[in-house]
Amino acid sequence: CNMVFYQTVLKRFTYLSIILMMGLSMYGCSGMKSWKEEVKLLDGRVISLTQLRRYDSASIGSNFGAVPREFWLTFKLPELGDREVTWHENLFAQVLNVYQGKLYVVGIPFTEREFRQYGSPKPSYVGYRFDMGKWQRIPFNEIPKEIYDTNLLISNEPPNEAKFVNFTMKEENILDKSLPSILKRIDPKFEPLHY
Repeated sequence: CNMVFYQTVLKRFTYLSIILMMGLSMYGCSGMKSWKEEVKLLDGRVISLTQLRRYDSASIGSNFGAVPREFWLTFKLPELGDREVTWHENLFAQVLNVYQGKLYVVGIPFTEREFRQYGSPKPSYVGYRFDMGKWQRIPFNEIPKEIYDTNLLISNEPPNEAKFVNFTMKEENILDKSLPSILKRIDPKFEPLHY
């Protein structure tokens, strides 16, 4: 009778250990990551911003990874009274720029979930303009062509878990042939094939 009891306890302990190990391995793929980043604006100014991303664990077949779900950009600009401004959406931010005195952010849905959340946009970019102290979503045709070049980090996260991303790191990112061109420059003809 004692033997059956010990076998049951051992099985439960083993099962609990496996669940705990799986949970810890998945936890390593989720969470928040933040870094500072140099950004060159269209008028030649260089600003520093903070990127913050929230990641969810995801499984792709037998592998686990991290999928970014929420994105924040926080920065200051003199024309906004040097007060801190934050953009926060479920879009992978590609561009933060100023054109003709207006501040813009352009992002792209990272997965089908976000693509549907933002109304299945075609082309698959979502633009925002900062008007009267808040972010307003704008139609694609109101995104100025002059700001189509990406000026934010286009990798899922900084290389080597860097806490500061400079222009050299971003230049390497832009030259990386494994990254699609739609992340390097806004393409008005882009419609995702995988959604």
